[in-house]
Order: sequence, then structure tokens, then C-alpha cells
Amino acid sequence: MSHVLTIRSDAETVPYHADPILAAIDRHAEAWSVFQVAPEGQASVDADAEAFDALHALLATPCATRAGMFCLIRHLRWWLAEEAVNAGAYNTDDGLDAWGVAQAREADLSRCLGVERIERLPIALPSGRLLGPVIDLRPVAAATPVRFARLLSRAGDVVAALALVIGGCGLTSLASLL
Repeated sequence: MSHVLTIRSDAETVPYHADPILAAIDRHAEAWSVFQVAPEGQASVDADAEAFDALHALLATPCATRAGMFCLIRHLRWWLAEEAVNAGAYNTDDGLDAWGVAQAREADLSRCLGVERIERLPIALPSGRLLGPVIDLRPVAAATPVRFARLLSRAGDVVAALALVIGGCGLTSLASLL
């Protein structure tokens, strides 16, 4: 018999599909999409209020599974990237900064699960060329010993080429005399 106390947590196990965060993610994604296409006027105001409520419900809903945590991280990263230009609009009069809470929750879950931020891949152009990060391709001044070594290397290549050409000419002229 082991000295370790075994705790049965069958009652606490939540199946993946029953995680409450998935419903909150769906509600927020749908409310955000409806707000994006809402016409001007009262429909836009109502859609904005629903998106606001869905965001606060999303940030308050606990994750019951690791898969739910991963889904929430993915959704928050997407939403933070999409709404970066509107970050200042998420401060409310009551002092709740939904933008900061979303960033903190994403960072906290990422650290908990050991998930690093995923950098986006370069954008592919129609020509097939990739636009990667900007790289400084200007020539860098090399140190004097490096430049001298390069000069010696090129001089050796030139001497070897001249020796081959002159030797070939000499052998050709000698063969034509015979």
C-alpha cells in the first residue's frame, strides 16, 4: 500500500466539448463579427453593446480544460491583433480596462501552459516571393585584418589562374614545335 493519498476526481472531469470557455469564445467571435458588419445607427449601437458584454463574459469565464485554455489563447491573440488600433476604446468609466485584462489573461495562460507567442509567417506575394522582416543589407565595414586576408585570397586566385594560362600557352607552343 502506498503512502500517497489518491484523490478521485471523476466528478470534476469536464469533457472537452463541455468547457464553458468554448461557448464564451463563440459568443464573442459572433458578436464581434456582427459589430463589424452592422449598419450605422441603432443596429451598430446594439451590436457594440453585445460585443462589449460578450468580451466581459469571455474575460470572466474560467477555463475547465487545457484544450479550452489553448482555444482561449488563440482567440485572444487573434482578437488583440485585430483590435490593436482600437486599444484605447476599451477603457470604461468604471475603471475596468478590458484591453489590459485581455492582454494579462493571454500572457498568464501562455505562461501557465508554456506556450510562446507565435510570430506570423512572412506574407507571400503573387510572384511567390516572401516579404520577411526588414533586414539591413547595407555593407558592413570589415576590420583591417579581415580585408587583408580577403585581398591575399584573391591575389592567390589570380596568381593560380595566370600560372594555368601561361603554363597552357607554353605547353601548346612546345607541342607545336615538335
